[in-house]
Amino acid sequence: MNKIELYSAVINDMVSIARQVKEERQNNVRKGKYINVFTLWNHFSGLTEPIHSRILHFFLSSDSMHGQGYLFLALFLKRIGIDIQECDEWVTTAEIGRVDVMLKRFHPRSVIIIENKSNWAGDQPNQLYRYWFENIHRSEEDCHSDFYDSHPEYKIVYLVPNKDKQLSDNSMERPIDYPENLPPILPIKPYIFSFEEEISDWLNECIESLPKENTPLINLIYQYKEYCKNL
Repeated sequence: MNKIELYSAVINDMVSIARQVKEERQNNVRKGKYINVFTLWNHFSGLTEPIHSRILHFFLSSDSMHGQGYLFLALFLKRIGIDIQECDEWVTTAEIGRVDVMLKRFHPRSVIIIENKSNWAGDQPNQLYRYWFENIHRSEEDCHSDFYDSHPEYKIVYLVPNKDKQLSDNSMERPIDYPENLPPILPIKPYIFSFEEEISDWLNECIESLPKENTPLINLIYQYKEYCKNL
């Protein structure tokens, strides 16, 4: 086979593969495999960061219409080293005050702050430090980083689309108008979670925890997971 014949064969193969891919895609479209309620939602009105926060609140709240109680919350908390006990009472809020999502337990006291950067927004000056001061800090004891080694019930989760989004140093610095006896740098180390990795894995666990016949909820979680791959 000479070079011209070889090039011709390669081109024919490429055309054949492209035709097969196109036919497969058209077949999937007819079967509705690409329908995604979140993509449609974004097309019409946009899925802003507050909307993502409320979607997370829906999954993490024990009294949501998903009807699974603490199931999804327990799977999320386990990822950051917290186990739910039978007598626990957790409250989940979204877009209350300046915190995107907050998980609170009153006995024993626990506070999980989730800072949602789903739309790649930049950090505000001293942002995480302020959230720690307003929602976690109570005493001189919790101003030291070793406090959190023995108190895993306090966490800050910095949630990004993927790990290309970096947490700014300024977000963790003490504001200039705060008392100087406070630590100069945020004493609690934030967890860096991404929708692409940790949230996707958590949503997979949520799907696996459901009975197979709960197809409406399984499909909803799956569609959100797929949508979040391309934030």
